[in-house]
Amino acid sequence: MSDEVVEQEWFRAVLRSVGGSVDRIERLHGGAVNHAYRVDRAGAAPVVVRFPVDPLRQDEYPVESWAARSASRVGIPVPEPLAHGSEGGVPFSVSEYVAPDPRPIDRPWRWLGSAAQAVATIPLVDAPRSLFSRFGGDLRLAWTAHLDYNLDALGDDDPLFRDGAYGSPDRVRGRLAPLSEAQFEFGLAHSDLAPRNLVSRGPDRSPVLIDWGAAETGPAPLTDARRVFAWTFIDESVTRADHDDFMTAAGLASDDDHRRLASMTALHLLDVTRWARDRRPDLYDEYLGRCCSGLERIEEIVGPAQPMRRAP
Repeated sequence: MSDEVVEQEWFRAVLRSVGGSVDRIERLHGGAVNHAYRVDRAGAAPVVVRFPVDPLRQDEYPVESWAARSASRVGIPVPEPLAHGSEGGVPFSVSEYVAPDPRPIDRPWRWLGSAAQAVATIPLVDAPRSLFSRFGGDLRLAWTAHLDYNLDALGDDDPLFRDGAYGSPDRVRGRLAPLSEAQFEFGLAHSDLAPRNLVSRGPDRSPVLIDWGAAETGPAPLTDARRVFAWTFIDESVTRADHDDFMTAAGLASDDDHRRLASMTALHLLDVTRWARDRRPDLYDEYLGRCCSGLERIEEIVGPAQPMRRAP
């Protein structure tokens, strides 16, 4: 049986969850995380079918569906989630297809900053357990445990230190320690607020925000802003003008916010590198290099942190 026939059969099986037969399949511009296809159905509206690029990636579609539905309830335009599940061992999601308007979105980063604030207001009372980290559903306690876990790991015996992720445990501890004293509001983050996840509906309507699979909890809207900070100052894929548009609209334009985002970015770099070492050794070298260069870049941006030794 040819690969094309197998693919057609897989899409037919997936579409049984929402009805209609496969008429035409068109690959959409996908990202690094998901393949995305527009599937035209005979006698029914087209849908988008998505499945992960990485076969080892955890099924994020239950969280994605919940987050999109919850966002819709607070007035954020989203494609309607229709179904999610697993077919042939491959997780999938099916959602409404939103036809893009060819006219561009005016100042999309400003809209994304406002969206970060709106996302942070979404109630979490009925959220799936998989949305929360291993530190539990009490977001304030979970943040403290998450921070303490990373602080306690720093030292001469830390495998990340031995492997070159950072140069000085005391200086990294000094970078992270102010987060222990910061006063945060906690809530939901979309975690991939970028123009690629906006679908234009024309100049007179708000764009549609797609791709909720990376949704997470934490300090909000700072968790969404941390990604934009990293894209701007570490990856340099976002301009400073767009960064400023986002931060102003999100209400995060102060110097204190900038320093906190730098510290949160350092924490994230360390945490995901530690995760890769434990759970995805195939990604460890990539994450290790990014952590080392990212921490060096943060020092260039906000200056070196005051060294702080571990308490005896």
